Amino acid sequence: MLMKKLIMFFLLLLFPLMLLAQQDSTSIPVPGSIIDIFSDLKGWFASTTAVAGLTIFFTLLVVKIWKTITAIWKQIVALVIALILMFAGNIANIGFMAEFTVFTTIAYGITVGFMANGLYDLKNATK
Repeated sequence: MLMKKLIMFFLLLLFPLMLLAQQDSTSIPVPGSIIDIFSDLKGWFASTTAVAGLTIFFTLLVVKIWKTITAIWKQIVALVIALILMFAGNIANIGFMAEFTVFTTIAYGITVGFMANGLYDLKNATK
C-alpha cells in the first residue's frame, strides 16, 4: 500500500513535466528503419515526442528478438531504452537535451518511457 502511494506521489511530481513536454502534432513519428534514424539524428532528438517514437521503435526490436518477454518486462525495457536515448543525446550534445543536468535527463527519460508505454500499447505488443 505504501509503495502504491509512493509511486502515485512520484507520478504527480512528474505531471507538470509531462504537460510541458507536449508537442502540438497529433501523431507520433516512428522511424521506418535504423537508416532513417541516422539520416536525421538531430531531428529524432528534437522533442520528447520524437524520442518516444524512437523508444517504441527500439522496444519493438527488442520484443522481436526476445520472444518470451512478459508484459511488465516490455514496459521496463521501454523505460530503460528511453533513459539510454536521453543519456545518449545528452552526452552527444544533440537535440533538446544537450544542456541537461543528470537529474533532468533522468526525469525526462522516465517521462519519455511512460509516454512510449502510453502512446503505443507495449504490454500487448505481439511478435
